[in-house]
Amino acid sequence: MQPKKKLGIVGGMGSRAGVALVQKIIDYSPAETDQEFPEIIFHNNAPAPDRTRAIIYHEASPLPALLHSMDLFNRNQVDLVAVACITSYYYYEELAGYAKAKVLNPLQMVAEYLKKQYGKGCRAGLLATTGTLRTGLFQKYLEGSNVDLVTLSSENQEALFMRSVYMQNGFKSATISAEAHHLMDRSVRTLLKDNIDVVIGGCTEVSIAFHGQHLPVAYLDVLDLMAQRTVDLCYSTTSAAMPI
Repeated sequence: MQPKKKLGIVGGMGSRAGVALVQKIIDYSPAETDQEFPEIIFHNNAPAPDRTRAIIYHEASPLPALLHSMDLFNRNQVDLVAVACITSYYYYEELAGYAKAKVLNPLQMVAEYLKKQYGKGCRAGLLATTGTLRTGLFQKYLEGSNVDLVTLSSENQEALFMRSVYMQNGFKSATISAEAHHLMDRSVRTLLKDNIDVVIGGCTEVSIAFHGQHLPVAYLDVLDLMAQRTVDLCYSTTSAAMPI
């Protein structure tokens, strides 16, 4: 099966997450030869300023760096774009308006998935950056649904989840410590105490740390969902085969 679309991926936010997305796309592709894998332009846009610090503390915006990635893709006639950082979708409208290609929207994908799987309603425990939580990115797309989003307390959000991601040798680092893994695990276990039906890995660093093993509830990996949808679209013969 030959891929029909050229793919652009923005990584570097963090770098492990971008590579993890590429690996998932390779794993899900129905290719049997080199030529049957999607053509991918990967931009490890590591200089992009931190998204949460920009949103919460009004520090340097990552938008110019993200638009730089879109420029790269525009020049190379990319058909489809995926950004491997959920918090960056705070700027989705600007990116979608600037890019000549379609820009995937994982927030919309999650909303559609939860509505389909839990039509009668559910309590979903969301692990995401403070920037994502404060701006209500997931809530926006779940408005009007029967999904009740549950998050960590503000204290646990910073002391457990955000620390696991941003600490020295955390999940943004080249070398990840046992302590970072321990804090991420505590984040998940703390959410589980709140009578939830599903855990949402709503930050791409969660995909590096956690794979849903041994959970008593369902686990939804947003990076994994995005990879599956990307593959579906890359091999589709029509541009409007699936919502993005």
